[in-house]
Amino acid sequence: MKQCPEAPTLAETGEFSGHVWVQELPTGGQFRFTVAPSGFVTFATPDGSFDAAASVPAAFRRAAHQIAAQLDRDALEAATDAPDDITFCGIATRNEGVDYDWAAVPPFVGTDVWSGRSEAFLSPDAATGVFDRLGLPTLPAVEKEQPAAHIDLARFDESAGFPPSAWRDGPAAGVLIRDKAGNRAAAWCVEPGDPPSDAERHSAAELAAAYATTDRIEQTVTAMSGDGTSVTVDGIRDRLVADVAREAYAELFADGAFIASLTAFESAVAERVQRHQSPAD
Repeated sequence: MKQCPEAPTLAETGEFSGHVWVQELPTGGQFRFTVAPSGFVTFATPDGSFDAAASVPAAFRRAAHQIAAQLDRDALEAATDAPDDITFCGIATRNEGVDYDWAAVPPFVGTDVWSGRSEAFLSPDAATGVFDRLGLPTLPAVEKEQPAAHIDLARFDESAGFPPSAWRDGPAAGVLIRDKAGNRAAAWCVEPGDPPSDAERHSAAELAAAYATTDRIEQTVTAMSGDGTSVTVDGIRDRLVADVAREAYAELFADGAFIASLTAFESAVAERVQRHQSPAD
């Protein structure tokens, strides 16, 4: 599976040429996937690949859930006879200290498409079109097909130069800038924050009590019922843990690792879900 392309800072990038795209860039981690001719999806983070959404690390799992549920496999089959030659790259959105409306931000947004047959990444417009046809969201466009000579990239040196966000009150946290020659850069208005210094003091049981509240469990049940997902104790636990890992990433992860035992946290969440779903008489 092809690695996702890195986006350096504007200062580290050469001149843009041709026509330039600028898109809103949310906080999150690189996430990619491939699809076998059978329709089987393999997911990958920067640290490994996974054969099922349930085995994807918690901080990326909601992105995998979304891809598995929304990917239009028929459209992909109609578009190519070698889907496994293609790597789909994007961002598993998560809270890295920037406040978003997490109900509005898709868990996964597509950014790039690698064609093994062409041995190249598709242009921004072509990649956006591919994700659209497959039923997966992409980055909101700030500017499309702007001549490089006419685009003002210096405005991203100041926070006032960033466009309003499509997902939060205030400016976009970042922007991704690309041309069709493969040049790219990322500029950030709001830098991700650090986890609280006292986060490690909480036990898995305490974290479960804080995040797997009655309201949160009921919210999860409602969401699962609404999208046709089977509502079981294990299913509620898995969905709730994945949602919390995404929405509270800055609070619950340090250097990419959960601040307590993730297994113990999942068990404590399951116990709370079991009590909620089967209250004592």
